[in-house]
Amino acid sequence: MSTESRPRLSALVFAERARKIASNRSAEDSIAQIVQLALDSVDCEYASVTLVHADGTFETVASSHPVVDQADALQYELNEGPCLTAAETNGLYVVPETATEPRWPNWGPRAAALGLHSILSIHLFTDRQVLGALNLYARPAYQYTEDDIEAAQVVAAHASVSLARSRSEQNLWRAVDSRHVIGQAQGVLMERHSLTAEQAFSVLKRYSQQSNVKLHEVAVILLRTGDLPGQSTPSTFVTDAANPA
Repeated sequence: MSTESRPRLSALVFAERARKIASNRSAEDSIAQIVQLALDSVDCEYASVTLVHADGTFETVASSHPVVDQADALQYELNEGPCLTAAETNGLYVVPETATEPRWPNWGPRAAALGLHSILSIHLFTDRQVLGALNLYARPAYQYTEDDIEAAQVVAAHASVSLARSRSEQNLWRAVDSRHVIGQAQGVLMERHSLTAEQAFSVLKRYSQQSNVKLHEVAVILLRTGDLPGQSTPSTFVTDAANPA
């Protein structure tokens, strides 16, 4: 454990920093601010945020130093480490000394070789979704006190709420953008083939189903090329839509 601890943030300063993170509309900025808040709240040297993608893969989306990127990447490569375990479970994992850590025997010595001996990883989650993990690194062994762990848990709780909101808003805007693109493609078909909005949507939907191409992608290709993918003209789909059985 280090003999000199950095000054703790006051409750008021912490609350104001957390409020700014929660109100930030940029996911990238929010994550960077979360990393900095962790560094200022816990007696650690480095920090990172790992997110879990929908396909189950992991990604370090923000870090305070390249050595942290290396340590995180080793966990993804070896498929073991406190970050992965924390992200996959509702847990908090403290590694007092990576060089002799028995739970992750392949990753621990390699983290120690990077000069990182104390690790604290905390699950980021809400009631509805798993988000990832907050990872705090220090060079000395046996770095983290109970106060550090408690402070890290508070940071992780605020980070989870902020990240969940950002992810939800990003999904919302992607959905809005997708609907806008599909609407434009409908307009092209309506003007070119004298279709109603419902008939134009039916053309896009039917082609999407029969060609196994996502509806949004069909619309994008139609807007870019003027034709449905693989079709010189969407006449068959248009005829079927205009003259339903």
